[in-house]
Amino acid sequence: AKLSAVIALVNRNFGQELTIGRITQDMLEDGKTYRLLSDGNTQNVFQFSSPGITRFIQDVQPECIEDLIAINALYRPATLDIGATDDYVRFRRGEVAPVYNYGCYEATKNTFGIMVYQEQFMSVAHTLGGFDLGKTDYLRKAIGKKKADLMATLKADFIAGAVGNGCPDYEAEEIWHKIEVAGKYSFNRSHAAAYALTAYCGAWLKANYPSAFYTVALQWADDKEIPSLMAEMERCSSAKIVPPDINRSGTEFFTDYATDEIFWSLTRIKQVGVKTVEYIVTERDRGGAYTGIENFIHRIFRYKLKKYSYWDDPDNAEEAVKVPVNARHVKHMILAGCFDRIEKAGAVTERCALLERAARELGFSLSEKDFPQDMRGRHFFWSQQQIAVSGIGSIDYRRIFNNSEARRQVKGKASYLTLDEVARDENDGRRATVCATVVDVTEHTYKDRETGSRKRFAKLTLSQNNRLAECVCWNDYYMEHHTVIQSLKDRVVILTAVIRYSDYNGCNTLQTYRNSLLFIQS
Repeated sequence: AKLSAVIALVNRNFGQELTIGRITQDMLEDGKTYRLLSDGNTQNVFQFSSPGITRFIQDVQPECIEDLIAINALYRPATLDIGATDDYVRFRRGEVAPVYNYGCYEATKNTFGIMVYQEQFMSVAHTLGGFDLGKTDYLRKAIGKKKADLMATLKADFIAGAVGNGCPDYEAEEIWHKIEVAGKYSFNRSHAAAYALTAYCGAWLKANYPSAFYTVALQWADDKEIPSLMAEMERCSSAKIVPPDINRSGTEFFTDYATDEIFWSLTRIKQVGVKTVEYIVTERDRGGAYTGIENFIHRIFRYKLKKYSYWDDPDNAEEAVKVPVNARHVKHMILAGCFDRIEKAGAVTERCALLERAARELGFSLSEKDFPQDMRGRHFFWSQQQIAVSGIGSIDYRRIFNNSEARRQVKGKASYLTLDEVARDENDGRRATVCATVVDVTEHTYKDRETGSRKRFAKLTLSQNNRLAECVCWNDYYMEHHTVIQSLKDRVVILTAVIRYSDYNGCNTLQTYRNSLLFIQS
């Protein structure tokens, strides 16, 4: 359904006549698609988006559909256990020359001598062992059902047939062993091909029509999937997310294909539901584009003649049915950036004036509690508000660091790095100062090798405008700062840590050391 939705958008907005069949039959040699996958940009690509298989794809560096079919078949628990994936990568890169057993070249030439698919060991049994087609299928079923006595009989028949075809008896034994092992894990090639073609189709659309691909991906995504999707989109395409616009956005993501801008959906704004958005869009269709914040309020609230005491002042049931828009909706839409374009707001701090004007129209003024005077001129405060109500927004973390007390204290101890820089291979082992929002804090335990006791540590998920990184607070540091660390969720922090490559994560992570410094900014 997702692929069909993307193809429908492409056909409608770019004048194409694409189908899944056409892409997977006529467009399988698109270098851009294989580069996109090889670079690890696999979000929302069928069967290829988990961190483990993404790392495997990056190791393989696929260049053709056969590579994708093999990747799909090989990345399974049993093949991982026996090291077939590692062997495939070494052969694929040319680090080791593949060895083909007697009579097995034709069957295994596409997979460097490794038996990956059921069809391969069945082909070897047929051509080398002399099994007829019925007996070959019998072999497949016998392996699947693990019938030892039946397998012993088939083994004798296979070795006799292979030797009769000129294969040395010791090598016939070796081939039979490979058939037995492969039979336990091998995947049906036709299934792997079907999955790989579906994956290729999604990757092709992402590589060639990113704005259409990401429009659908974002529309279907859970809130927790959106940051990584947006980070990938910025990394590998010209498509860009822009804040919702009161004159262009609606119940779904709206894309301007001329500029590759994807306008945030109004329904992704906190507490703004479909009925509210439909009412706003209906009035927009009826009376034309909104011209400013006052014009919006006068038109939307024309039947609702009451004045509010504050944003959260409740409506009665009858009012809510007549006009499913309330003061809180207006506040959240202003914070999300919906009025930036029509009000020509050049900076996020200008949303404060928009809130004041809206509050005046609705009968009240801004409270010091929700909008402290000392925060009203700070960019990051308004960006945080935008992120909190909509999930979109950009914080200038470098500016926060430059204006902080922490800058003087960390000087000479650790270099300031972005999370993008933390992820680079050459920075493994460096001490870094980072400024980021803590989006999650989780506690874990591990068994101490010396004492055997369980020790506690914490993992912080750090975010810089959709770029995510993990910071591990080891036991000594965590126990010393336990209360503070447990309170960090949704706070902006500056901390010093060492960059270490994590085999578990397959990427660089941050790790505290005994004298790591931590500063809370908000």
